[in-house]
Amino acid sequence: MKCLKVAVWKGGEAVRILGKLGLREFEFKILRDNGFLLIPIKQAIANSDLEKVKEKIGFFEVVECETEKVEKRKTSIVEFLRGRIPEEMLKLVPSSFDVVGHVAIIKIPEELRGFEGLIGQALIETHKNIKTVLARETAVGGRFRLRGFRLVAGEDKTETFHRENGCIFFLDVKKAFFSPRLAGERLRVSGLVGEGETVVDMFAGVGPFSILIAKRHRNVRVYAVDINPDAFSYLKKNIVLNRVEGKVLPILGDIEVVAKEINGKIDRAIMNLPEDSFKHLKTAYRLLDGDGFIHFYCFEDEPNPIEKASGKVREVVEGFGGNCKIVFGRLVKEIAPRRWMVGLDILLKN
Repeated sequence: MKCLKVAVWKGGEAVRILGKLGLREFEFKILRDNGFLLIPIKQAIANSDLEKVKEKIGFFEVVECETEKVEKRKTSIVEFLRGRIPEEMLKLVPSSFDVVGHVAIIKIPEELRGFEGLIGQALIETHKNIKTVLARETAVGGRFRLRGFRLVAGEDKTETFHRENGCIFFLDVKKAFFSPRLAGERLRVSGLVGEGETVVDMFAGVGPFSILIAKRHRNVRVYAVDINPDAFSYLKKNIVLNRVEGKVLPILGDIEVVAKEINGKIDRAIMNLPEDSFKHLKTAYRLLDGDGFIHFYCFEDEPNPIEKASGKVREVVEGFGGNCKIVFGRLVKEIAPRRWMVGLDILLKN
């Protein structure tokens, strides 16, 4: 194999020029040797082409070298699995999964349980950022909103750094709830917050809503409350990581208990606890003193999930003597066939 031997510090420019001129042999690996790079090139290259390279990078040598072919990465899970599992089962392979940092989280159908290791390896082989693959074992539940997982491939390392909307979040997916599918919703809500507002994030987790709001606004105060000690620990670390100290104020505890620690006029509340949000609506109303916005999330079935959720909110608020208007509703994500996470923007009125 012919290779262009060039000093390492010229390597980047050499690779660029060779590629531009169509002289590089992409199927073979670039080698490093005592301060030089050996870049595989086409076997038949005209001297005039080599002169063009020399004009750009200066001195180099053309040498013979032994290198290996680049192992081509499969482009899809199904492509990787074809021939490794029965053809008729390929249609059962999940087409979607969550990625939190280097961790992929996937739901494995029971029929594919015996092939879950291969499916996990397929994710690692087709996505260079994925190092750990977990399969969901249980739904989100319990006091701390946790899900059960089992490791199916890769490193047994569930603590990770996740980047989203210009923020970085440090967390352990086994110890704290986090959904990357809400990235768009977090961005939408943060854009509705006005300068000078005080916000209470009633179920803050590791801080994705709270921190993004603080990052996007110069003059805000966000009370970030969570009952899970592990999530709270990561929340505090994420406040420092994202340099929003003093703007995000972390509080550990049950919102029903610690609400009294939140003083002053509250302009906006975020209620991302769709399993039990209706139970805490009265507390949110009291925190805002019946005047402000609530970003409210719940689960509803088809048909008409937004209308159902809106009707229930009005009924609950009117039940404790309050007034509200639903100013916006959207389907955030489908969590099961014909069952949706619904997001409502609620305007409270005295």
